[in-house]
Amino acid sequence: MASQPMDLDHHYSPSRWSHRMGADEVIKAHIKSLKDGSEAAKQGNLDCEIGFPYGESENERLDIFGAQTLPGGAPIFVYIHGGYWQDLSREMSSFMATTFCRAGAVVAAIGYELAPKVNMAEIIRQVTKAVSFVLTMATRRGSSGVYLCGHSAGGHLAAMMLAHNWMDTCMVGPSLIRGAVLVSGVYDLTPIVSTYVNKPLKMSKSDAVQHSPITHIDNITQYSQNRRILVAFGDHDPPEFQRQSTEFNTSLIQGGIHSAMMIVPDCDHFNVIENLQKEDYILTQETLRIMGLNVGNILETMDKASISN
Repeated sequence: MASQPMDLDHHYSPSRWSHRMGADEVIKAHIKSLKDGSEAAKQGNLDCEIGFPYGESENERLDIFGAQTLPGGAPIFVYIHGGYWQDLSREMSSFMATTFCRAGAVVAAIGYELAPKVNMAEIIRQVTKAVSFVLTMATRRGSSGVYLCGHSAGGHLAAMMLAHNWMDTCMVGPSLIRGAVLVSGVYDLTPIVSTYVNKPLKMSKSDAVQHSPITHIDNITQYSQNRRILVAFGDHDPPEFQRQSTEFNTSLIQGGIHSAMMIVPDCDHFNVIENLQKEDYILTQETLRIMGLNVGNILETMDKASISN
């Protein structure tokens, strides 16, 4: 008896796979968590530049935290939000800023235009421009390195940035991007062409191939020889997301890249990234470790040091 074809709409609907709550509930809770955490960072004691333009369109903006307070050599953590390239925003993408700045990282949250206003090629172009801006800032500051992080669609975009030749864009060598944390990403876009996800994107099969990180694995491995990459997902992520992450991590390792995979326990597609605002969360701790930082309050230590001087 022939096997039934996979229901790709179902398998690429992460809200249907949550073990914590129903589909509608988990999305509402996710948005609330991101908004509340981001608002707390903006209203807290961190210095922040909100809506800093890196391009001409309305959403080509960055929110930058800690740049005025932390030393120039501090690593820069760049976050690229998810939302299937058609939802969410920069305004709710700084939920981890308080924790990460306290540990000693400058945080930059990227905004970009969404489908259907723009297509996938334009989204990638805008994120490339944003990362180029951050790399130039990092060079000017004397930063120890830039570390990319993306969730879901943002994981796809962060992976695409690993394939880029930054010398052509901003005269920066690949080594300035020191690492990446790719969370529950989509690294092969071809399965979603026939799903509801593609309706606002309108990708053809060839578009999907062109804009898939797995297509550019040779460039990614070429430029990432000295990078540390973590491919993470929740143990309650949909099986397709788990498969894509596992296969992408395997491809990186086969290319000689220092890549590791983390299956985060008791997490679905949503709280696997929401929890990054918690100091005691395993993925927070590992991300900070990759940047050479520890959970703690470096800002408070700096304040005490300045007082004692």
